[in-house]
Amino acid sequence: MKTSSLWRDRWQHDWLQRLVALIAVAAIAVQWTNTRGSRLIASQNPSHREVLNTYTIYHIMAMGLRDGHIGQVDLAAAERYWALKNPSAVYERQPGDAQHAWVNYYTLDIGYSFIVEAARLLFTSLPDNDLRALALQLAADVALVFFVFFVFSHWNFWLGLAASYLYVSVGPFYDLAAFAFYYFWDIPITFVVLASLILAHRRDGETTMWLTVGAMALGIGVWLRGSWWPLSLFVLAVAMTSRAFRTRLLVPVVLFALIATPQVVRSSLARGQLTFTTRAVWHVALVGLGYYPNPYGFEMNDGAVFALTKAKRGVQVRTEDYHTHDMAAKEEFMSLWRTDRSFIVRSFLGRFRDSLLGSTQTSVESLPWFSNIIYRLACVAGFVAMMFRGGDARMVAVAAGGMHLMYVTLTSVFFFVGLAYSGVAEVTLLVLFIGGLDTVRLAATRRQWRPHSVQPVRLGTG
Repeated sequence: MKTSSLWRDRWQHDWLQRLVALIAVAAIAVQWTNTRGSRLIASQNPSHREVLNTYTIYHIMAMGLRDGHIGQVDLAAAERYWALKNPSAVYERQPGDAQHAWVNYYTLDIGYSFIVEAARLLFTSLPDNDLRALALQLAADVALVFFVFFVFSHWNFWLGLAASYLYVSVGPFYDLAAFAFYYFWDIPITFVVLASLILAHRRDGETTMWLTVGAMALGIGVWLRGSWWPLSLFVLAVAMTSRAFRTRLLVPVVLFALIATPQVVRSSLARGQLTFTTRAVWHVALVGLGYYPNPYGFEMNDGAVFALTKAKRGVQVRTEDYHTHDMAAKEEFMSLWRTDRSFIVRSFLGRFRDSLLGSTQTSVESLPWFSNIIYRLACVAGFVAMMFRGGDARMVAVAAGGMHLMYVTLTSVFFFVGLAYSGVAEVTLLVLFIGGLDTVRLAATRRQWRPHSVQPVRLGTG
């Protein structure tokens, strides 16, 4: 019977698809285990565990939250912990009669302290140190594998699986996930923001909800890094280009304002004027000028800049607030701008070029199968293809491409996009690369199923 033969062929085809999907899932799991496992073995080696000094600041800030010390650090407790010289030591709550020195912390943005506290509450079976924050990062990393599949499967099921495999293969993603680091969180935030544009288009009746999710992610971002302010305004501008989105933006914008405003109020009160972040930026600018050999003594380390402002301006650096030092660094920068502007411009252009090409001093391979330059050229091709494709692909291309260019430019003005700062750049590149793959898939499918090549199927009865 032809009908029974047709159903048998269909069942066999479905069985084969399930097998291929199962193999793909296994490959994703193995790749995640290999990439994260190899980096964890290196970063968590007991003889030289990778723990940043600033992590101590954030962990102590997190411990103070339950006592109302929001955005404050106990410098006495930090000094006691650093004196141990043991990055694996457990943070212990000090008795009431212990010496405390709670001060407001303005050197970096304070949002990461809330993430650390969430990790401390969730992973109570682990030692109360950076391992809890690392566990939360790895949990978020695993969740992103599923989320990436969920998002891009709206374009195509197999593309979703390919996107998940690509995600677990991106070098900076598993490098940043392997030790407790505040810049890791740029990765999930950027994915959620771009995914919200795709899902707001693709999921009927959920436009407002997904735009709101994206706005919440942006609101969290500005608590983590000041760089998210211009990126947030850009994403809003992109969303407003959609007629379907414009009438749904009130709730997302209001929610973003509610989340972000306290950070602006805190920063403005600290500086006495409208300020979006208290983060030290001119200090970083002088460090960035040390990217190339120079006659001015700039080096690629914080200590050199601290020594410079102390020697030339008499500034003593305060752990909790670099503001005085940062203003001295600004004076040094502007003085050099007046005397040797060409050096600053050349330095910026060189760092910008290397950041775009992924060839900075601390860059790692984005994907193991291509050089960084070839990969970025493929991403540009993906951007062009998505623009021609139209629909939500065009909007995502504009959002991802614009965020990438804006982020690389702004970062290069003061520093460069090496491994530590690569989260936003790598996510936007990956989205463009996946969009390019999907455009190729669509083009191949349309060629295969052109109308003149389709033959009608006759269902006989015998």
